[in-house]
Amino acid sequence: MSSFIGHSLAALCVFSSEKLSASNSLKKWWWGWLIVIASAPDIDHIFRSFILTVYPDEKIRITHSILGSLMLPFGTILLLTILGFKGSSRTRLSVQVIIAGLSHLVLDLLTGVNELPLLWPFNLANFKLTFGLLPSAGKVSLLNYYLYRNLFIEIGVLAPLFYSIYLIRHNYSFTRLEKLRIIGLLLTSSCFMFWSFSLSR
Repeated sequence: MSSFIGHSLAALCVFSSEKLSASNSLKKWWWGWLIVIASAPDIDHIFRSFILTVYPDEKIRITHSILGSLMLPFGTILLLTILGFKGSSRTRLSVQVIIAGLSHLVLDLLTGVNELPLLWPFNLANFKLTFGLLPSAGKVSLLNYYLYRNLFIEIGVLAPLFYSIYLIRHNYSFTRLEKLRIIGLLLTSSCFMFWSFSLSR
């Protein structure tokens, strides 16, 4: 799986993709909520009842299905409707929570380690990529070298990638310097992806 830092960076990317007409305090709360949504599927590490045993040697992590990852976003959209959000404002916020929820599955898949029941409950098959562009989260231990190495690689992949997306999204006329900055960010992200790709799994 990806780390909490990786999922938080994904939430920040989703949050910064749109300019929200709200106070700074509300924006902070909204970003915090997007982090919760982007990280929520990992709740099965705390509540093991979300992990179903299908066969003796196969388990289904239902929070890591498309349906499971969208339960909290759907609840958020319902709450936004009840609170009176309408039109384009509700649409933008709804799109953000949906993307934040699905981002968890995308990042976990990109580790090339996790088997995810994407189509549960309609299909019990687990899906996994045969390669990894992100490292898996290392065992949480202050003495674990791989924890720090993998976090470093993950940040190296995601931070420049998401920042380049932000620059592209919010710039309508690019100067030569801005284009070079975006290219540099994407090259940096690609180098870290290659490092991650070369790791044994």
